[in-house]
Amino acid sequence: EPEVCVLPRNPMRLFLLQAALVSALQVHDAHEVAQCSSHPPGKHLIQLPEIQRQFLLVVPEEYAGSKTSGVPGVPLVLAFHGFSDSPWYLDLFMDFSKHISRYGWLGVLPFGLNQSKTNGLDGVDACCPQECLGECCRNTPKLRQKDDTACGWKDNEMDMRFVEAILRWTTQNSCADPYKVFATGFSNGAVFVNYLACHATHLIRGFAPVSGDTSQDHCEISRPISYVSMCGSSDDEAFCQYFVEATGTRLSLLNHCTGAGPDGAAIMTKKSATTSCRSWDSCPQGNFVEICETQGLAHDVSGHLCPDNTSYIRPGSDLDFAEYIFQRFSLLVNGTMLFWGEPTHEQLHYKESKWPPSHHEDHPYIRNGSIKLL
Repeated sequence: EPEVCVLPRNPMRLFLLQAALVSALQVHDAHEVAQCSSHPPGKHLIQLPEIQRQFLLVVPEEYAGSKTSGVPGVPLVLAFHGFSDSPWYLDLFMDFSKHISRYGWLGVLPFGLNQSKTNGLDGVDACCPQECLGECCRNTPKLRQKDDTACGWKDNEMDMRFVEAILRWTTQNSCADPYKVFATGFSNGAVFVNYLACHATHLIRGFAPVSGDTSQDHCEISRPISYVSMCGSSDDEAFCQYFVEATGTRLSLLNHCTGAGPDGAAIMTKKSATTSCRSWDSCPQGNFVEICETQGLAHDVSGHLCPDNTSYIRPGSDLDFAEYIFQRFSLLVNGTMLFWGEPTHEQLHYKESKWPPSHHEDHPYIRNGSIKLL
């Protein structure tokens, strides 16, 4: 049967609506060709010989931008892997590349070091076990033995210099916005993120450690930051459940944040049957401090399974914390994310001008049901 369309009475109105729609759809084409990095979409090994370190640069399919000014500086997220795993492992564990591509941001997956600090420039397999190199490590990663060959974050001051070098490189070689830098990490990587939250607030605006916290003797901030953490109530490796409360309270005080409870206490919000969060969300600079817990969760990322199938299957009600991290960070970027402000009034008017609504084939990497890992 031929398609039956309901046309507006004024043909000129339809023409103008169609022209507006074409113009709106071309916005993202401009994002695709705009120069933000010399690297195409995907993951790229970047080596810094001057400090003998390396990282994976994660480039999205297209960049978040402004409809009026092209591509501004885009947010940058650093993600630190755990002890004995690798950037490849964390990427799959937290669907990191998927989230980077969905938001149109830039990502960095740094490589940790072995105990002797001799593998800093050992290439893409630097943190992979010998029995799982190449495609095995990138697609079905495994953990190394917890010995001197395992990669991790063991020297805070040295690793801090690495972070500073990464940010210098991204500032010089991409359109990363130095005022929209965020950090997350798992396990030993989360412990390092907590260290950064006390010592790198001049570089990083928001922090999201997952299943990794320890008591810190000294903590100070040079500017207001945002902070959201996750720990399982049954964490059997990092035992972060014994430290997150003190960390959240300390950072809320340093940021002059209060909760909605009596005398400014944090309030508990049930996110689901298994996950709850406590938040101090009244902060002078619009930032926030929040600690979350998934009941019964061991040493895992809430809402995710380890890529090597070492996780016990959990209830579907567990908060997808990897997605939650990006949602919370999105509050701090002034709309710098893909499709912000869409659909536009012109697009909605065009949709209303015909029935059935138009079929869209743009952005297949989103419309096909799931964003593939880059």
